[in-house]
Amino acid sequence: MKKLTLPKNHFKGLKIYCNKCKKYNPKCNHTDDLLYRVVVHIPGTKNSTKIKTLISRNYDDAVKESIDIIKELKSNDYRDLSTDNDNKEYTMIGAILKYNQYLSGEYELKHLIKKVSEGHRKESLRFIKLFCNVLKSHHNFEIMRVRNVSVKDVSRFYESMESHYGARTFNKCMISLKSFFNFLIEIEKVDMKNPFSVYNSKSVLSTINETITKDEFERILDSIDSSDSLLKLGGKGEVKNMYRDYLKLGYKLFLLTGGRREEVVDLRWSDIYYSGDTYFFMIKNKKVERNQNIDGDFNKYIPINSDLLDLLNEIGYEQKKTSMDFILCPDRKESVLTIMNTLSKSFTFYKDKAGIKKNISLKHLRKTYISWVNQVMGSDTRILTSHSTDGVLKEHYLDPTILDTIQKGMLNIKVFGQ
Repeated sequence: MKKLTLPKNHFKGLKIYCNKCKKYNPKCNHTDDLLYRVVVHIPGTKNSTKIKTLISRNYDDAVKESIDIIKELKSNDYRDLSTDNDNKEYTMIGAILKYNQYLSGEYELKHLIKKVSEGHRKESLRFIKLFCNVLKSHHNFEIMRVRNVSVKDVSRFYESMESHYGARTFNKCMISLKSFFNFLIEIEKVDMKNPFSVYNSKSVLSTINETITKDEFERILDSIDSSDSLLKLGGKGEVKNMYRDYLKLGYKLFLLTGGRREEVVDLRWSDIYYSGDTYFFMIKNKKVERNQNIDGDFNKYIPINSDLLDLLNEIGYEQKKTSMDFILCPDRKESVLTIMNTLSKSFTFYKDKAGIKKNISLKHLRKTYISWVNQVMGSDTRILTSHSTDGVLKEHYLDPTILDTIQKGMLNIKVFGQ
């Protein structure tokens, strides 16, 4: 993400704020935590101000947004409409700013704050901006009130998004707009009906869960050793070497653990635990951690079956089992993100080199693992693949039910059934 900047003679009151440092105009490199804020002095007072967090990431857009905010404050005698108990009214611009505060966790009514990921917030605002683009072609958007949004506006938006998105994303878009207006009606108490309350969702065709065969996997590994690893890029004819010495080990770990990209890349020898004769990885459930609506420590358990144990012994388990080193690429000079992206892109590259026409990618190693686990574990599959958050660890003592499941998986799971 591009770092936010302010020119020398910048717009009065416009500042850069770091959510991590909690400072204005910081000198830090927390690019993802920087945002624009406008600080507006209230005329007739000595030090009273109104501070508004902006949506814009571009300076010129931030200036325009600041001007709109100042106009809105002036028209309302510098009172926040949100502090009035009755007859609340919002322009579309004001409503979006308020919703952004709500999704950012900066909402004044703390007990109503909805904790969402940064990705969810950005996606929601992107969909709302698309709706605003439709409104601008039929209304004076700068002064338009949310109460003036009609079903005809929804119809125009619906039609434009039909050709813009596939069914799945289209449905997410419509749900986001419905949630936006629900916030205004249910949380902000704007007296209006939700114009997005009724619409026809698009049917989403079920996808075929492709898996990888043993022959295909072995051909991909062979192609890493035997194929030309240079990829010619477009444009200026740049050539990129797709080979890394950690690829084969990485793909084997993906297949035998069923882990997500960041989970496999972050695996350490010290993540291996055992109880009796049962060996397993115990790692943080990163997917659950990202869901800010869930508090507490959640773990994921990966049984170490005989195939995985053989692999770990092959690369030095006995010598390294107490080490804090990463299992994959311990002397890494690349970032975690770079390693993850390299594993993904190189998998597709060598899959093509192996002459495999099937539409598969790195994520299908996880799907293959889960498919084979499901054949053995049935309804217990969710405990091992962390599609639910149940399972409790207290000071490294496992729930016996989970331990039994891990042991069953360790003894019986065989990827490719062999």
